[in-house]
Amino acid sequence: MNVIRQLAKDSAIYGGADLISKIISFFTFPFIAKALSPESFGFLELILTSTALLGVVSNFGLNNAVQRFYWDTDVTENKRKEIVSSGLITLFFTVFGVLFLTFSGVMVAKTFWKLEGFPFSNYGLTAALLLMGGTQWTQFILDVIRLQFSPWKFLVISMTSRVLSALAGLYMVVSLALGIDGLLGAQAIVVLLVLPMALNFIRKDFSIGKVSKKWSKELIEFGYPFIFSSLAYWIFSSQDRWMLASITTVEEVGIYSVSFRFASIILFVSAAFGQAWSPVAIKIRTDNPEKYRKIYGDVLILLVFSIAALAGGLALFSGEIIHFIMGNDYLKSALPMAILGFAIVFQASQQITGIGISLEKKTKLFAHLSWITAGVNFGFNWFLIPIFGALGAAIATALSYLFLSLGYFFFTQRYHPIHISYNRLMVLISLMGIVLVLSFLMQNASIEWKSIVLKLGILASFVGFGWFLLPIKNFKNV
Repeated sequence: MNVIRQLAKDSAIYGGADLISKIISFFTFPFIAKALSPESFGFLELILTSTALLGVVSNFGLNNAVQRFYWDTDVTENKRKEIVSSGLITLFFTVFGVLFLTFSGVMVAKTFWKLEGFPFSNYGLTAALLLMGGTQWTQFILDVIRLQFSPWKFLVISMTSRVLSALAGLYMVVSLALGIDGLLGAQAIVVLLVLPMALNFIRKDFSIGKVSKKWSKELIEFGYPFIFSSLAYWIFSSQDRWMLASITTVEEVGIYSVSFRFASIILFVSAAFGQAWSPVAIKIRTDNPEKYRKIYGDVLILLVFSIAALAGGLALFSGEIIHFIMGNDYLKSALPMAILGFAIVFQASQQITGIGISLEKKTKLFAHLSWITAGVNFGFNWFLIPIFGALGAAIATALSYLFLSLGYFFFTQRYHPIHISYNRLMVLISLMGIVLVLSFLMQNASIEWKSIVLKLGILASFVGFGWFLLPIKNFKNV
């Protein structure tokens, strides 16, 4: 199958699964929030945020490590089974280690500090931890399914796990009034019950007898820096709101948050592409040893063009979108939304610009660059927020994403260079800049059809000029 068609098909399936689960979560959220008290709902959010952070630590980057080695040049089918088996069993023990330490720590804290007033019991705490563990194991299996190029199996497991979890939690809270304990308990049970079916889907790559200490050690050595890069990314992605609140007003936080929610539509597309791309990338190198570097460069141009076209549409019509959906109270969100749309172009490009770092197993660079970017983002926010408010935070986010992508690209070109048509890329970036400037100059606080037609013409011109820059012919024989 042509690589572009495969990426498009797989992206659509992965994105579709994510979209449907998000829609269900969106519609169940108001009922759960209404059934719980504000205090209980606040505790639930804190629990889920904390266990998500625990998940990052317990994962040890094993998912990333398996994806790196699975389709490597010298990896046979037998070795793939060793890699997957070793990775999953290692993850089983790291997750249980974190669960045990966390539960023990909370019990000790309760004993010494007499913590009271929580709207959940030890049962709820245990359920939350098991939910985190089951989610980590399920996600590992889903990543292996992607490596096997079985998107429909991915869809079945993903939808079964997420949808049943959401509905079971809703039933426990709304119908049975069991509160946080019931919600977390039901979701943990669903996730754990789905695991046997998920394991059956990867049975050709999993066997207890194939667990290898050598591979467990190598996977951990490759993956553990992702813990620190994920922590830095978490700080980097959340500090703009905290700094807006402390430097300006909570209103500016609301303006920025609305902008980011709309821009996240493009982030959703970027994430869907990433799920399709990661298993394909290494296989392209294995199947095309003489020209894979050129393919990577061509995919980068194609990705930038695709995301930029979406960002251009969002930027040009940001005023109309905000006016139509949110009303005039949020019109200040339009300009930050335009900036954030193009920020996601830089964020999406990291899936290609960082590939040389991964191929050369220098994953510590991901952690180093992520922490540096967190510092850079703090500096940009410190300087820009007092001047521009929410718009300054959006500019800081865009510049930080650009800085991180350029950092990845620098080290990729240093250690494992990819071949890029710089002329095409620079023309494409220049066209992005023109569209962004025009979107600022043509902001509308109402629906004006003449303006809409003109903006559609600008967007069509960008797509038309950009299309001629794409190396479509280079993909036909891949």
